[in-house]
Amino acid sequence: MLPGPMDAVPSWLPLRTLAVLLAAVVSLGVALVASDRTARRLGALRRRLLLGVPWGTALTIGAVALVYLFVQGGIEDPRDPLVIPFRSWSYRYPLGMVTAAFTHSSLGHVTGNLVATAAFGSVAEYAWGHYPRKRGAHSFGSALTNPFVRILIVPAGALVVGLFTSLFALGPVVGFSGVVFAIAGFALVQRPLTALLALLADQVLGFLVVAVQTPRVVAVPRPRVITPWWASIAIQGHAIGLFAGILLGFGLLYYRDGWPDPTRLWFGLLVFAEFQGLWALYVPEGNGRFVLFRWLGAAVVFVLTAVVVLGTWDGDERAGSRLDWIVERRLPESTAGVHTVGLAVVVVLLVGLSGAAIPYNVAPIGDSPAPQPTVEVRDYTVSYGEDVPDGYVRSVSLPFVDDPTAINTSGVVVTSQRRHVWQTVVLESQLQNRGFATVDVGGVGWRRNVHVNRTGWRPAGNDSVYKVYLRPAGDERTLGYTSESRRADPVVAGRNVTLVPTDEGFAFAVSREGRTLATASVPGRNRTTAAGGLTFRRNGSQVFASGEGTRVTIATREAA
Repeated sequence: MLPGPMDAVPSWLPLRTLAVLLAAVVSLGVALVASDRTARRLGALRRRLLLGVPWGTALTIGAVALVYLFVQGGIEDPRDPLVIPFRSWSYRYPLGMVTAAFTHSSLGHVTGNLVATAAFGSVAEYAWGHYPRKRGAHSFGSALTNPFVRILIVPAGALVVGLFTSLFALGPVVGFSGVVFAIAGFALVQRPLTALLALLADQVLGFLVVAVQTPRVVAVPRPRVITPWWASIAIQGHAIGLFAGILLGFGLLYYRDGWPDPTRLWFGLLVFAEFQGLWALYVPEGNGRFVLFRWLGAAVVFVLTAVVVLGTWDGDERAGSRLDWIVERRLPESTAGVHTVGLAVVVVLLVGLSGAAIPYNVAPIGDSPAPQPTVEVRDYTVSYGEDVPDGYVRSVSLPFVDDPTAINTSGVVVTSQRRHVWQTVVLESQLQNRGFATVDVGGVGWRRNVHVNRTGWRPAGNDSVYKVYLRPAGDERTLGYTSESRRADPVVAGRNVTLVPTDEGFAFAVSREGRTLATASVPGRNRTTAAGGLTFRRNGSQVFASGEGTRVTIATREAA
């Protein structure tokens, strides 16, 4: 084969990544040079921001990135951070509560949140400004007018909002998205249309980041277990972040006595809510099944958008004249009551949504028993079970409610009483498709892998017969689960064949009229064995049974 043009490039040079970045920079440069407003826009940035740069947003992004790299171990493997100990499991586990908002579950998770922070944070920081706007105020005249102090208020605010979303998020959340939604809510209230442009910029930047991270993708058809995207996001955590940001935006609007155009704000909030899936109200039913109430979510979004707009209604003459024109009657001189009601509703929603998380965060999570047998790694236990009561949901069940926790789970389970952890980290269907999984447990400064393997056979016309093994790195493996025996559908020479798990592996039990005639181990590759008047021959991943002139496929090995 003749060498291609890429073969001449040194392996250490990321040519594809550089090509994407160069194309993006050149494209942006052309747009800036061609615009006659570039100098004016840069001047406006320098008048609002120190050297025209959103330093507070940059510091926030840098801090979150450092947590991912050095606290979660992303510096060792960027695509596989340590996650379990940094979730907000319980008020009884302070480490998780403090770190949850600033840690992430994957490289895509952290880059997505940081890109959104860059997009919305730049708008929010521009609205806040590094220089005082009040007439007669001077930079460095006081602490609050000092540009460097005003820069530091941005990461300090992100820290406070992050702790708030960790403490009052529903469930063991992880990720900076609650803070991102707060920043976006602040930006939407301050600059609705500019925030929408930031939303589009977030999409473009995200596209660029994905192109850089995975410049080349080879697609191979294979079975996958797909969880709907809306079942993987913390809607309640996003909502309390958004409302917190909106209230902070309200405070600045009130202080400066400058209010956004209601129609722009309404449209901006509606588009943001649709793009970010705030309408996705769902409930889990167990074993990877979820129910989405799309109609209810859509109605809630429209109602809440109207409520927020009412909260910014300052009752000026323009607002009154518009409604006079619509309803053809005079309104009261002041509409301050409407403004107060809208603001109060937002506060009540924030308090109500936040308070709903308290029973979950004080629940005795981790006390529910784990499936047996288990392997132990310090204070963690790792095990595998099927159709077992979900220990997390069971722990947070509310009194006086008829059996709201009848939700079972199947898969690899990690528990820790000390950390108040109970989580199904790998679903049974995911393990079946892949045949293996690696579970990471640990804490600050330490980490250990537990390898999980599933091996089995599928008898013709029936479900699989299999075993699940658990092996902490450096230790012997432990048999964690054995399925029941299952009979193959085909009847060969008047005989039934049942696939049976044994101590050594798997075996065929041959029976007739309910009486077992003989058993034989599943033969090795390209080998033959006999039992009960039948011959079993293995060819690759299939085993054929034959007798009295009949030959059928009796079992197929699970893909490893």
